[in-house]
Amino acid sequence: MKNLFLLASGLMLIFLSGCENNDLLLSEKKLNSKIQKTWKIVSPSPASDYSETWSFQGGSVTIVNKVISSSGVDSTITKSGSYSIDAKFSKAYVNLSNFNYVGYIKSGFEAKVLNRKWTIVELDNGIMYLSGVDDNGIIRSMEFVER
Repeated sequence: MKNLFLLASGLMLIFLSGCENNDLLLSEKKLNSKIQKTWKIVSPSPASDYSETWSFQGGSVTIVNKVISSSGVDSTITKSGSYSIDAKFSKAYVNLSNFNYVGYIKSGFEAKVLNRKWTIVELDNGIMYLSGVDDNGIIRSMEFVER
């Protein structure tokens, strides 16, 4: 019985330490503290330089787009919604909701595409990568760098 326990413990240790990005067993509280920052979006098209930042704070997310008019005057367009964290044993999610705008934000997302469960693929070292499947079965992804 003791040998079986040691074997099971060893296998669990190998499993947990063998993961490249060990987000397993992270609590919702810890993930929430990691996401509560201002992030600059760098995808879906990394070749484009979006002037779009996302701020996550206390269950609210604010998207700010900087717009430079042809006259050289800067203005900002702000969209807001809500977020919540859902942590499971092997996966973690950000649920985005309450985005109610018409058209697209600068990075190309409609409100109906944002309002869904996004898998947290990576949230570490100043990088956040989210992935989700839209209503048409298309995989969408967003990559952010900490601002």
